[in-house]
Amino acid sequence: MQEGSAQSYTDPAKVAPASEINQININSLFPPELLVHVFDVLHKDTMESLPFPLPYEEGLQRFKQHPLSIAMLVCRGWCDLIKSTPAYWTFVDIGALHHSTIGKQAYTVRSLGSEGVEKIKGRLKKAGSLPLYVTVAPEYISDFGTVLKILKEYAQQLETINIVKIPHLRDATFRQISSEQLLQLFELPLPSLQRLHIDKFHLAPPPPESWIGSRVDMDAPRLYYLSSHLHILLPQNPSHLTSLFISGVDTRTLQSTLTHGQVQLPSLLNLLIRDSEPGLILSALSTPLLQVLIYHSEDASTHLPEDLPEYSHLRDLQWSDVGADATFDLVFRRCPRLVRYANYVVDKAAELGISLLVDPPTILARPGSIDSIKWPDLQEVLFDCATYAALKALVDLVPTIKRIRTLRDPIASPMRHDEDVERERTYLSELREKVDVVVWLDPWTEM
Repeated sequence: MQEGSAQSYTDPAKVAPASEINQININSLFPPELLVHVFDVLHKDTMESLPFPLPYEEGLQRFKQHPLSIAMLVCRGWCDLIKSTPAYWTFVDIGALHHSTIGKQAYTVRSLGSEGVEKIKGRLKKAGSLPLYVTVAPEYISDFGTVLKILKEYAQQLETINIVKIPHLRDATFRQISSEQLLQLFELPLPSLQRLHIDKFHLAPPPPESWIGSRVDMDAPRLYYLSSHLHILLPQNPSHLTSLFISGVDTRTLQSTLTHGQVQLPSLLNLLIRDSEPGLILSALSTPLLQVLIYHSEDASTHLPEDLPEYSHLRDLQWSDVGADATFDLVFRRCPRLVRYANYVVDKAAELGISLLVDPPTILARPGSIDSIKWPDLQEVLFDCATYAALKALVDLVPTIKRIRTLRDPIASPMRHDEDVERERTYLSELREKVDVVVWLDPWTEM
């Protein structure tokens, strides 16, 4: 048996000629059509997994190299195939991923120069006529006007625009970007644009007392995600707009730009208002299908709308609790089918200073007690801090509640020195017989 095995192993008749072995390579096994299919899958997985807006740090990690850079190193054939396929070159970063870092708070601001301009144009050209995903970090670029001129040339192809802020920069190092230049880009027809995010970076001139922001009605009929800071940007045809985030728009800008009749947003599902007056915005927007409303601010609203429509589809309300707020009271009354309520912005929970939270939720401490409110059939409530005694009373009043989260645990970290911890343990035990109760960012025990 051993001899037969050895003989069959070395049988020259079963060994391929050296010329044939040399001709067998990976490209003969995988024709270009199959390779393109494999590369398509790999590239698509990378692009579809990107969050939007794309945080600067995550973009830096993901796109230090091309998503197919490893495949490009296999052989010249693969490299040429990837370089000549426009679909793999639709993501373009300008100033965002190329920088010098000294510590964590100093970055190099660069001039593009003629070589940099040609490099950007060459990268855009490689995408052919395909839609473009462009990420721009204006504060890295000293000649930002040049970048805008380039983008204007490709306005017809811009599908995603992500204008990002540099993290960790001190205010003294901020470059001020011309808001007039920036707005000129969005005054152009943008027939392919679907997603637009403008981060909170400094715009020039900084708003003095007499300064008022602008409103641009964009010619972007396919736009479905819009996030803007300081200015009001709205599509002329908003039929596809499902998510709108408005940030840092002062009261005078709102009053001067949203007083020309109600803005119809028939498909809007998600509305986030940050550091802007919510009463003026909500009274100016018609949002019949709105499902998620988020208000994030360190100040209560000051302009109470005369009235608001019923938000019959609203399921999720997150409203920063900074004390008595008449606009919140009005909104809460207009949400008959609310399923989840949080007195903080859920995505910002980790940023809250829990040890500083000592006041109970305003909605639970108002005059007349909690039974003076008409509560919807809530299923989930989230509070920054609350006693289990107050939460037990709420569950008794609203028996539809199934899940409760409190960021600060009144047992492990009592809100008052005279807190009866043992009584709180008793209430927590009773609560857990009825609902799922979790603390801080712990996962729900019952999914």
